[in-house]
Amino acid sequence: MSLSIQKMHDATLLAIHFDWMSRTCTFDFAGAPTLLEPFAISFFDVTELVVPAKQEWGSSNSVLEVLDQGTGCHDFIMQSGDTIRVVASNHSGLSPLSQHGKSGV
Repeated sequence: MSLSIQKMHDATLLAIHFDWMSRTCTFDFAGAPTLLEPFAISFFDVTELVVPAKQEWGSSNSVLEVLDQGTGCHDFIMQSGDTIRVVASNHSGLSPLSQHGKSGV
């Protein structure tokens, strides 16, 4: 599966894991309306990770949309009003959370 804006709307973010040494970042999700099972997206060779938690629109862990800004930059617009940005040379696309050694919720 490839990263898909349509599949990410209303996805529920559980956690973001960043491995400093390998520069790998994994976003874990509980599911989405079109993906009922927990899933993850891993980013490789990460050069930037910005994770604000101001919640200007209120508390929410759901994705509004994902914008591909080009050159490996992806913005996860959260329904809280925060924008999580990851810049990486490559990503895994969507994969079942169980493949990452995690069970989800």
